[in-house]
Amino acid sequence: MKTIFKKLLIVYLVVLFIAYIIISAGANSVLQYFFINEKKATLLKQAESFQEMYLEACQTGVLDVDKVRSELISFQKYTRSSIWLIKSDGRFLLNNEKNSLVFSDSGITVGDLKKVFEKNIITKRGYMNGVTDQVLVIGYPIIVDNSAHLGMFMMVPMPEIYKTTSAIFMITVIALSISGLIAIIILFTITRRINKEISSLTDAVRYIAKGNFDKKIKVNRNDEIGELAESFNYMADELCKQEAKKKKFISNLSHDLRSPLTSITGYTRGILDGTIERDKQDRYLKIVFNESERLTKMVNDMLDLSAMEGGNLTLNKTDFDINSMLLNELDKFESRIIEKKVKLTLNLFKESILAHGDVESIRRVIYNLMDNALKFIDIEGKLTIKSEIKDEKIIIGIQNSGAIIPKEDIKNIWTRFTKLDDSRGMQRKSTGLGLSIVKEIIKAHEEKIEVYSDEKIGVMFIFSVATQIFKKNN
Repeated sequence: MKTIFKKLLIVYLVVLFIAYIIISAGANSVLQYFFINEKKATLLKQAESFQEMYLEACQTGVLDVDKVRSELISFQKYTRSSIWLIKSDGRFLLNNEKNSLVFSDSGITVGDLKKVFEKNIITKRGYMNGVTDQVLVIGYPIIVDNSAHLGMFMMVPMPEIYKTTSAIFMITVIALSISGLIAIIILFTITRRINKEISSLTDAVRYIAKGNFDKKIKVNRNDEIGELAESFNYMADELCKQEAKKKKFISNLSHDLRSPLTSITGYTRGILDGTIERDKQDRYLKIVFNESERLTKMVNDMLDLSAMEGGNLTLNKTDFDINSMLLNELDKFESRIIEKKVKLTLNLFKESILAHGDVESIRRVIYNLMDNALKFIDIEGKLTIKSEIKDEKIIIGIQNSGAIIPKEDIKNIWTRFTKLDDSRGMQRKSTGLGLSIVKEIIKAHEEKIEVYSDEKIGVMFIFSVATQIFKKNN
């Protein structure tokens, strides 16, 4: 938690520092610009009012100097500014003791005076005589009969404006500081909670690492940590299921291995110690040989599946007659077909098109699927084998009647260690590797295999094989 909190705190403080800089350099300037424009607008509005009064006085022909002075005083108090009325020759209108302005000391230049009397409004910043602070100077022409009679110069000390913006700036900084402090407290609380939940995840991972898959995490969150907890719980459930399948597989495999080993050991001992008579030894040696082959096949299946799942299956693709392969493999099950009185239906395509793939691998797929079909078919059941050309692919279908595969089990039949025996009769025995091998072979060929099962069709496996007219460059 300390590491997470420190990292987040550093990031937050950096962001907060950047925010201070932005406010100092940007917001303060924006505020000054805003209030300067507001002040300017106020002064110009008052200047327009003064011009209306002055214009009215000129139209009557009577200029009441006291009234003008009174208006200026009111104007100055209202706007907190200094106001000068200057004639075109540079003399003050209401200040007779000065004949002219010392422009260099007042912040007003001859050029400024000229622009105003050309009926222009000017805005500038300058310095007045004896005043160290900068002032905002606005020059406004008092126009009568379309000519400038006077120049009104309004001067506002900038500190008046800075004072307002500084007050707002300080309020903003204080608010930002308080918000930052609150955010740090919230950040600490959140990281503390996150640390607690991460610690729970860490403990659960260590618990599972010891081979215990019954650990669950309770996290009531709808964010990424909640998703992580759900994923962890899902992983634990899947590992638990895989562990159960593995134990079941080992149990089944041990039983399947023990059976031929027991036969081999028993019959061999009987032959060696003379318990089995010499005229019967050939018969029992054949049993030992068959059990040895059965044992070898189980071991080879496990080794082959491991190689396939590791991507080490090498394919030697050639063109071959898949219909002939179907018939040849079917011949291997003749005795079982007769024994179960199976009604066989063949529906093979007639075109002279060859399949393209690894011959031995595809032969193994067909054998395993036929073996499964005849293993679970009912007495006097139906076995249908189909082949057809579709979209430049050869589609093979192997369908049998009998016990169906429950829907909830269909998605698991390709999984290693899964046995169909449990759902379709405990009397059938297998290692649960056949369909996994089929799936890996079809996958290596970049083809598809699907299974359908219901009361109407029984069980049907369908897979595709490339044709000679649709070869892939591999």
